[in-house]
Amino acid sequence: MVEQEIKLNYPIAKNHQIIQILPQFRPVKRGARKKGIERIYVSKDKKSKAKIKMFKELDIADQDLLLAILAISLPIERGKLLDEESQHQHLLDKLKIEPKNNFLIQTLMIETTPYELLKELGKSATGKSNYKWVFDSLERLADTTLYLETKDFIGNTNLISYHFDKKTKKLYIALNPLNAIVLLNDKKGYILNNRKERLSLKGDVARALHAVLLTLIDNNQSKTFNIEILIEKVYLTKFEELNKNQKKDSKKAIKKALEEINKLDNFQIEIYDNNTINIKRYSKNKL
Repeated sequence: MVEQEIKLNYPIAKNHQIIQILPQFRPVKRGARKKGIERIYVSKDKKSKAKIKMFKELDIADQDLLLAILAISLPIERGKLLDEESQHQHLLDKLKIEPKNNFLIQTLMIETTPYELLKELGKSATGKSNYKWVFDSLERLADTTLYLETKDFIGNTNLISYHFDKKTKKLYIALNPLNAIVLLNDKKGYILNNRKERLSLKGDVARALHAVLLTLIDNNQSKTFNIEILIEKVYLTKFEELNKNQKKDSKKAIKKALEEINKLDNFQIEIYDNNTINIKRYSKNKL
């Protein structure tokens, strides 16, 4: 059976590196999504600190949706300034940015539809279940609060806010200030996600690992990791220890994900002694 090519109108998502690094998203099995989660992150250089509070745990499909939103926000004609003078100022209020006098009170909003989001995710846009999932995922993202201390932002904000107009079927989504600043000012400190490449990966673990590797390895760079490091980054084991069977399953899943990522044009992966992995990332296709 020939696989259908993934067609995306917005294949590149520009994510703030702090948002991509934060321990928000992980593979979650059906029925195992947790509620009332709090995780704390401190960068290696101690210059960035964060606390994430989630009403409902975010999974890799939620990460797919956030990246789709960021991709649609990238073209200058799509992302619209959102400030206290905007007719959609209520979206700014719903972001719950504190302190109110923060210089980043100006952010971005996009106008889209659930249909466009589903198409950008490579999902079927027919039937009620996928549309329900879009709104459930948006709610989970909007119910996630980031308490941040970075060079760009000190305070707290929700990850997104949104409003759906039932009459026009239009969906309005506001970004948090950190995501907005790299789109507005083209500053350094962002990570480009190739969504077509990401969506070609079949499993949640492979897509989660792909996002992790983008933060760990620069273009045209090679690094060696112990597999336990990759397990920790993907499954967030720093916050929840795995039992013996889960460790065994996660190791197997990571190896399978590495095999899948190795088939991509921009990665070359070699596994030594069952636990040591050398990963090369290319800015252009590998030879």
